[in-house]
Amino acid sequence: MRAAEYFDGRFTVTDVTEPPATGPGQLRIKVAACGICGSDLSMSKDPCRFVSVAAAGGFPLAVFDHSKPIVLGHEYAGTVVECGAGVTDFEVGDRVAGIGVATEAGTGIPTIIGYSNEYHGAFGEFIVVDGFWVRKVPDGLSLEHATLAEPLHVGEMHVQQSGLTETDAALVIGCGSIGLGTILAAKAHGAHTVIAAEPSPKRRELALKMGADIVVDPDEQDPIELWNSMLAEGKGGSGILIAYECSGRVGTLNTLTHTLPFGSRIQVVASPFGDETIIPVVAQFRQIAINFGHGPYHEAYETVLKRLADGEIDAEAIITGGVGLDGLGDAFEALRDPEAHVKILVLPGA
Repeated sequence: MRAAEYFDGRFTVTDVTEPPATGPGQLRIKVAACGICGSDLSMSKDPCRFVSVAAAGGFPLAVFDHSKPIVLGHEYAGTVVECGAGVTDFEVGDRVAGIGVATEAGTGIPTIIGYSNEYHGAFGEFIVVDGFWVRKVPDGLSLEHATLAEPLHVGEMHVQQSGLTETDAALVIGCGSIGLGTILAAKAHGAHTVIAAEPSPKRRELALKMGADIVVDPDEQDPIELWNSMLAEGKGGSGILIAYECSGRVGTLNTLTHTLPFGSRIQVVASPFGDETIIPVVAQFRQIAINFGHGPYHEAYETVLKRLADGEIDAEAIITGGVGLDGLGDAFEALRDPEAHVKILVLPGA
């Protein structure tokens, strides 16, 4: 099949070996579109670091041999072309999207498609995934727009895990697709106030479109100082401030532990692959809870997929570009400039 292999810092469009045979409970899907994820950008910047961190952290879903080419891409949508044994919820021709996980037949170990030497990602014509993580795309929702359910559901999941109530305020730090999804989720859950902090003017504008009540350039105005002044004026509500760290910048967590009001929470939605130094006793002094993704959540992906289908999310505002396989290299470079793009879709058939 035709796909874009990533190796040694560049993409090469070529014919690659088909994904493994469709196993029990699995689906083979013809890819219509796939978003470029922030994790893909991190991996392409330093594959060795990416894999070593995953391996050291005991996370086999993202461990692969980085000395060999791989086909990236896991924010997919497409059409079912084959169903494995035991699949009863899907049939050939179904329009689908979902979480890109495949269980290796030989080991029984799950892997994220695109971060595997065997299970190609969706920067190619076909993928094989476990049907458990797949959902049908509602009628009227395009496959291109359906790809957004994967990145946006991360925000919904973390907002649920954070315990946000209608009396609380949300501070969203970083307004890429993950941050925008967090803004959408915080508003949907009735946050008293949503403050977005983002250096990029383009992304601040998008944060407003997604429902943020206040947007600030953190290089010019400290959002926590702004929040403190709102409290002093009686505009902060009766709850607490929950900071959603969506920037993935080294140093942010340490700054938050030193500057957030006493009794605040930090929900770590996006994390750096570099070393992060914090002084734990500072968070303890200030009674700040830090959550890296622990806690229950309910149908986060399905909730976002329905919001997209119901037109509650401006998908066209988030999707800022599209390329064929031949344009992947340029797309990755463009995404490193926050003023250029937010989400670029890869269209293997283009």
